[in-house]
Amino acid sequence: MRVAVVGGGISGDAIVRAVRQRGCSVTQRSRSTGFDVLRDDATAALADADVVVEATGRFTTSRRRATAFFTGSTGAIAAATARTGARHVLLSILGCTRPEVQGYGYFAGKTAQESAAWRSGGRLTVVRSTQWFEFARQNLERLRVGPVALVPGMTIAPVALDAVAAVVADVVVGDRGGPAVEVAGPERTTLWSMTTALPDQGVRPVPLWIPGRTGRAFRDGALLPAPGTEVVGPRFDDWLLAG
Repeated sequence: MRVAVVGGGISGDAIVRAVRQRGCSVTQRSRSTGFDVLRDDATAALADADVVVEATGRFTTSRRRATAFFTGSTGAIAAATARTGARHVLLSILGCTRPEVQGYGYFAGKTAQESAAWRSGGRLTVVRSTQWFEFARQNLERLRVGPVALVPGMTIAPVALDAVAAVVADVVVGDRGGPAVEVAGPERTTLWSMTTALPDQGVRPVPLWIPGRTGRAFRDGALLPAPGTEVVGPRFDDWLLAG
């Protein structure tokens, strides 16, 4: 089976590793490999793939920028898979489509992306996960202000990215099916607890109180999985020890 993973960064790399472990032939397409999903010919770039995994990302809190990027990415990939007949697997975020979190621009963009993917009518599976363990360190880097880093109040059930990548690989090879697959980590915690547990933080974490409906939703658990959601991967403390 020939698989194309569109997207660089830690998610794309993890999915490439997991899919290769299933014995598939994998190519990775991203800006670092010379492919821009918003500008280049996606059909030509993905022509040989039986399955295309979309794991693109661009961090922004702007609704306009996030929506433009994510819908542009999915539009290009959905059009390419429609022409080639490939299956389309989209990596998304559990809970991002809930109305109470649409004030966060990144989630609004992901919501628009899912809607665009469903409208495409292609052979689509959406894999949604809760926030990755790696998110805690990513947040320190993204919200760093000089010697401190802001840590938004969030109650979450985080999951190891490698465990999510393994689920994506299961979808790719057909061991999992259906229009959507949702997974979460094994415990409920906060972004603050995860951040303060990180070794070698490099900055001083500072709690960030997000006002309004969105901030309250984050703190009150709007991003927690529904009862019965599949649990995958290790606990956060065990993951830290293994790292």
